[in-house]
Amino acid sequence: MAATCGQSRAEENNSTATYRLYRRKPLQFGQAQNLPPMSCISIFSVVSFLAGAAIVRASPAPAPAPAPAPAPAPQIVSAIESVFSSVTGAAASALPTVLGSWPSLSDIEKSLHIDNSSDLANVSTSALLIPSYSNLTDGGWNVRFYGMAYKQPNVSTTDLVKLIDGLSTNNLNSTQQQLLQNRTQDLASIPVSHANLTGVVLVNGSMATNPPVTLASADEAGEIDQFVVIDGIPKDAADHGVQVVQTGIQNVTGPGNGTSILVPPTGISVVSDIDDVMRITKVYVPNEGLNNSFVNPYVNVPGIPELYAHWLATLPNASFHYDTTTPVELTRTYVDYLFANFPIGSLDMRPINISAPSQILDARQNSLVKLFQSFPQRKFVLVGDTSSSTLLSAYPQIAQTFPNQLACIFIRNTSATDPDDKIPYSTSNFQNLTNGTYFFYRTADDLFNLNISSGQCVNSSVPQNISFGEQGGVLGGNSNAASARLAATDWWRSSLVTVAAVLLGAAAL
Repeated sequence: MAATCGQSRAEENNSTATYRLYRRKPLQFGQAQNLPPMSCISIFSVVSFLAGAAIVRASPAPAPAPAPAPAPAPQIVSAIESVFSSVTGAAASALPTVLGSWPSLSDIEKSLHIDNSSDLANVSTSALLIPSYSNLTDGGWNVRFYGMAYKQPNVSTTDLVKLIDGLSTNNLNSTQQQLLQNRTQDLASIPVSHANLTGVVLVNGSMATNPPVTLASADEAGEIDQFVVIDGIPKDAADHGVQVVQTGIQNVTGPGNGTSILVPPTGISVVSDIDDVMRITKVYVPNEGLNNSFVNPYVNVPGIPELYAHWLATLPNASFHYDTTTPVELTRTYVDYLFANFPIGSLDMRPINISAPSQILDARQNSLVKLFQSFPQRKFVLVGDTSSSTLLSAYPQIAQTFPNQLACIFIRNTSATDPDDKIPYSTSNFQNLTNGTYFFYRTADDLFNLNISSGQCVNSSVPQNISFGEQGGVLGGNSNAASARLAATDWWRSSLVTVAAVLLGAAAL
């Protein structure tokens, strides 16, 4: 195709085939991480994944220590979970009620006139495997199977669009109409509760699971998330950097194939938000955010593809992990875009079985905890933006919970470069972090020349003006408390009430 690295090939191709999640042709083992710096990775040409950003102030990587014992991915240390719950509960109370506007499963079933399971009896079960990560244990590679079982009835785009509160479909051109059809089709995915699935792993196109792995049953929402030790993957598979293996679900009729990155025990891991960090979404302008998510071609934040490719080429044993609170129904849309523009990595989506604001925030916290626990010897760089109140809480908290694993926190100040961002944000959670470990940047150029491997997280030429309180947006950095905060809150709610920014996993997530 003619698309460049600055464009998503998915947006260049209007075919609904664009959204077949993974290609069929086997990927040569070890090929993925040897890509040219700005290779465009098409959804049709590679079975691996995404983008990230890494920054580390690490001295040479420490000697390997015993890897964590294999355990199902959902297990999380209760003490850490307790610490996070108090933070997320407070943050959730400040978010507008528009968070609940994402259509629930019952909303979708009602719109599609699905009254009971018998209505889908003749529809075959399919599976979605979200690109995942694997860690090395004493017993072998611990591969994460992460996704959902579902049935997808044949429905019209019109029926699906009705579910998206606030999205106007008037006056769309042909490209926008096709994009809308592609991006909404997975809204019709109806979970298959307690599905019994069989997993496989392939290395270089050869089966590494013989016999196939019997996975734990899916939950009530049809979701699976578990680690399985695979003996057939050589333990030295990632000795020279991150590698990619293929994963699959064998006993379904749908696509059911995915990828997992084999991440070495030591090195630098990058965790990156997507909306308004990697692509221009403008979640802070709800109507525009909806259009940018459903009807407009995706546009990269300038300089970020080049920056992430630079980090991939220069940071030792770099791995990339993408984390978003966008609902799982939009996985294929995000994967297609990310494959075409950024380095390979894993993806965490918002689970389908949650809806309350505090649950949405906890989901992001838990995915971070799971990642840090899976790689206790790696350093982590966290990349987010000021329009994401969840990250402004989650990143400082995870840094304090795992202080020896933090490299840097980078936060894009969206209000500094986009006058449309009038939503205030709070930097109060950064007050207890070590100065020099976090940096609020404006553009990719602010980060490009940092000597990250030597611990340089801050570009001293960029003013910070951190008040450790509410700032930015309509407050303009003013710390005058009560009246200013009330005015900002009223403005925020009135501007958001017409639409669900949570469609992006956003509403400041």
